[in-house]
Order: sequence, then C-alpha cells, then structure tokens
Amino acid sequence: MTATSAGEPRRRVTAHLVTETAVIGARVLFGQDPAEVVRGLGGLSPDTPLHAVDVLTELVEAPDGTPLHIDRVVFTRPGPRAAWPSAAAGSGLSPSPAELAAEEVLPEDRPRLRRFASYGIAVDPGGRVLLSLIAEGFPGAGTWHLPGGGVDAGEDARAALRREVAEETGQDGQVGDLITVSSHHRNPPGGHEIHAVWAFFHVFVPRPGPARVLEEDGSTADCGWFTPEEVAGLRLSTTAQRGLAHLARHSRP
Repeated sequence: MTATSAGEPRRRVTAHLVTETAVIGARVLFGQDPAEVVRGLGGLSPDTPLHAVDVLTELVEAPDGTPLHIDRVVFTRPGPRAAWPSAAAGSGLSPSPAELAAEEVLPEDRPRLRRFASYGIAVDPGGRVLLSLIAEGFPGAGTWHLPGGGVDAGEDARAALRREVAEETGQDGQVGDLITVSSHHRNPPGGHEIHAVWAFFHVFVPRPGPARVLEEDGSTADCGWFTPEEVAGLRLSTTAQRGLAHLARHSRP
C-alpha cells in the first residue's frame, strides 16, 4: 500500500546500474519501471539491453528512528556484469536511507496499492515445472501462476519466495539466481491504481514430492507439477506468462 501501518517499516524500492567504475542509483516512484529508471540514470536509450543481477534487502532506520525496508534492484549492461558485486564492496548504495526517509507525495484522487513481490520458476530434476492455481475471489482467478507472492515487511526477497513455495505447494525449494525484474502498473476506472515490482528467480526442488496446498483460505486453490509441453496448454496468469516468456527468450542458444 502507499501507507504503512503503525510500527511497520516504510517500504522503499530503488534501482541501480553497475557501470565500469561505480554503482549509481535512484528511488523508484509509484508507477515507475525500475529498468526505465536505470536507463534514465545511465543516459541509455529505451532499447538498451539490461540484466537484472540481484535484489538486496536493506533493513535500516531513517534519521528520525523510523524503520525502513528498502528493496534494491541491481542491473548491469552486458559488459560490466562481472563487476557486481565487487563494485559495491565497502560502500553503501545510493540513495541512502536518509534520502529515502520522506514519504512520496501522491495525489489523493483515488486509492493506490503498491507491492514488491517475488516469484519462482521452480523445476525438479526431471525438468517439470511447479505451478499454483489462483483461487476464486483473487485477481487472475482460475489461471495457473508461478509460486510466490508479496514480500512481507522485514523479509528478504529470497526468503519470502522460499516461504511462499512451501505454503502454496508443500515443496522445499532452493532459490537460485535472479532471472529478471518486471514492473506491473494497472489503473482501472473506478478501482485501485496498482503498482507492483515483480522479481523472478530460478528455484530448484531437488527432492520433489506430491504438490499440495498448505496455506488455508489463501490465494491458492490447487498446485501441481507439469511438463513443459503441458505448461504450453495451460491458461497462465499474466505474471507466469511474463516470467516464462523472458526465460524462454534468454535461454535460446
């Protein structure tokens, strides 16, 4: 949400570009795409390719003592990719907690929701893909979805994904490399304006078991293991379509 409950950390998202000599960064405001923020920072054209290489979670206090939860998304261009993470060693990333303390001023014309979420493209040793079915009453109901969901206040993006995989499918997944980071902005007439930042990770389940939903009264109605051929015939959520399409494009030889 745009506001936090009393006692909860203020949520912030920043985007960073690793260059040959430094790591530069800026705050991601409501509705902004982190990749476009980075391209603007680096003076890059809109079609410049970028690699999302990491998501860092920083839990700190603002100068007034209020806790901050900062999700920092790190991008590189193809050339300086190897410079991360050594490029940031020994120095804090900018913008600093002090620079992020102030609340973003938004028009009060309608309710707004913001979310940082973590999703997994989860596979087993046989190459099957793990998916969850969105329950009735939730956005995307009836579509097959990637395991994952919102990162709770104070929670690391990878830890959140491992928790979600367990809750939604009963599997113990090993969260691996970041695949990509995507922005989702919806502004439906008469409804909540929504801005989400989605981080997609590789997840490996070394000892797969029968998929079963462990959470009660949650957003997951069912779950299962599917071959890639079976996945192609499923009705997929927007999130799943985006994550799987990116992986397919960048996995081609």
